[in-house]
Amino acid sequence: MTHLFVRRVLATAGAMAVVSATVIGCSSSNDDSASTTTTATSAAAAVQSTAAQADSNDPAVKEITDAFVAFFDGKTPADTKAGLVENGSTFAPTLAAQASSPMAAGSTATVSSVKLDDSAHASVTYTVLINGNPALPNQAGKAISVDGKWKVAAATYCGLLKLQGGAPASC
Repeated sequence: MTHLFVRRVLATAGAMAVVSATVIGCSSSNDDSASTTTTATSAAAAVQSTAAQADSNDPAVKEITDAFVAFFDGKTPADTKAGLVENGSTFAPTLAAQASSPMAAGSTATVSSVKLDDSAHASVTYTVLINGNPALPNQAGKAISVDGKWKVAAATYCGLLKLQGGAPASC
């Protein structure tokens, strides 16, 4: 049961491997509460992002926080997400497939802390939310600076893919 839950969470995060429709599940809603939840979740994410940024005056912390929040946001286009993750071109097909999932639209993330390990690496604590509810709380992740731009480390993304049991060969 736990594995099924983790697989569904990862699939709906919009940044996970291609999974079949039976794992993702089918759901549709014409309820206006979904947009209200998304708005509230975005506001909560902004508060959490600000909290992480307050940990440091370093602009790198803001860039890392923004990269994580945007990468896990179900509304971020797949091609944009590919630019937010290390080796993004290798993950582009996976990201594009997930972008078509109606459930992915409800995913967001908050960042609670960023610690710069050195000038090109950082440790990040983040939470993936689905429709405003913490689905993967307090995850330990990494960020990496590639050509002067901070990105979600491929190892962090691959770790999540492996949790669901379907990491691509690029991991």
